[in-house]
Amino acid sequence: MALANEYENLVRYLDKQEIKKIADNAPISEKTKTKTVTKKELASQNTKKLLEEATIDDFKDLPTVHINKGNQSKSFDVIKFESMMRSKLVEEYKTRQSYERPYISVSELYVCMRQNYYVRKRYQSDIKSQFRFAYLYLIQKIGHVIHEIFQDLYNFDEVEKSVVSEKYKVKGRLDAVKGKVIYEIKSIDPTKFKGVYIKEHLFQGIIYAYILIKEYGYEIDNITIIYILRDLKTIRAFDVKIDMALAESFLMRGPILLSAIEENVVPETIGATKKQCQWCPYKKFCEDDGFNKIIPPYKRKKKSITKKEVIKKNKQEINKKIPDVKFLL
Repeated sequence: MALANEYENLVRYLDKQEIKKIADNAPISEKTKTKTVTKKELASQNTKKLLEEATIDDFKDLPTVHINKGNQSKSFDVIKFESMMRSKLVEEYKTRQSYERPYISVSELYVCMRQNYYVRKRYQSDIKSQFRFAYLYLIQKIGHVIHEIFQDLYNFDEVEKSVVSEKYKVKGRLDAVKGKVIYEIKSIDPTKFKGVYIKEHLFQGIIYAYILIKEYGYEIDNITIIYILRDLKTIRAFDVKIDMALAESFLMRGPILLSAIEENVVPETIGATKKQCQWCPYKKFCEDDGFNKIIPPYKRKKKSITKKEVIKKNKQEINKKIPDVKFLL
């Protein structure tokens, strides 16, 4: 609800300010073109401008994490440190956005295709929400250190290997290869680890395996997914089999998404899950663009009906057809 309100407020602002400003400043020959600029395009332009002008102070009003208000340190400013971390997240995001991206990333293949389209086209407007939690910067850095420790100790044949599929226009970077095994190393929140591997990590592994086998000539027998809990007290490893057919079905989404991006055509919600739709920051865009009834995005589960309610409803229907018959409830 909050994200939808943010978007609506932004659109109202654009209607009142940006459209008027563009129309007033444009040459006479350009004013007719201004009418074709959509609200979503303006939102995208505004987001890009926000990113380009973003500074540490832009985020100082956001809530901080774990501050003891009763006894704060005078020699270390927690709020300033969180702002510095948040600024780093923004800088890294801006750098990624500036890259040319002629390939689809492996991680884009097993999530909603339409969401990826919106991300690529910079439809995101809720910048502050995106960088709300400064501690994500620490989590990223801890993950990098964990990878380095494993790579140093386990003596892999190859580490941080870039993998490119020219056939499907897909690119990614796997963690490690040793012998005939692909290794994916993941750091994870202890509260979120359920004792089993996460299916998205399996998808990632089998896609890498498919590309290495089909386009690089590797012999890969299986995938090992290693989880290091962030309390640094538990390590779990899972061996999973390679499903070539499933991997190929994911890879086939690559050219479809790339074509949609190049042609500016909003794709269907292929790959969407109930959880993704529930928390998706692009709901408003998705609703406006509509979707194919054959491939609808997931929606919230409808309220279940009890057996008692079903019996009562059936009796009411019978009473409508046969008014003289009465039932004792």
